[in-house]
Amino acid sequence: MHRHRPPIKRLARFSIVGATCFAIQAGILLALREAGVPDTAANAAGFLASAQLNFLLSSAFTWADRRLPEPGARSVTARWASFQVTVAISLACNTAVFALVSRFAPPVAAAAVAVCAGALLTYLASDHLVFRRRKATHTDHFGASLDDHRRPAAALPGPNGGPAAD
Repeated sequence: MHRHRPPIKRLARFSIVGATCFAIQAGILLALREAGVPDTAANAAGFLASAQLNFLLSSAFTWADRRLPEPGARSVTARWASFQVTVAISLACNTAVFALVSRFAPPVAAAAVAVCAGALLTYLASDHLVFRRRKATHTDHFGASLDDHRRPAAALPGPNGGPAAD
């Protein structure tokens, strides 16, 4: 039987990853601001850079129990791509909130409010789409080892599309 992490632990891990990534985002925001980049663009650049670290940490830490069913570059790329869609939507939300709040608050405070506004969206998308729990696929064991998943010759398609025995 598979044990599931209680939601509170996952939420705590999500928060730790988020705080780490926010620190990266804020550092980039401040560095780019010092270099003369407008605040909104500097915030977006920091957000996009920290999002890549967020994907790695989310895969390894927050949703580590939700491994991909098929290891390989293709499945990792698909997961990364779906994460990027979430990032794009979250960035739009983050940028809009940042632009609004930065009129009344310093840039790092505005960025913190913007991150909090997008956190719920990001958590739900990650939990239900990007790192969703996959149903276990049934595999039969045909060999002497539990790792032997080869089908017996009779189960393989024959030359006419039917069983191998035809």
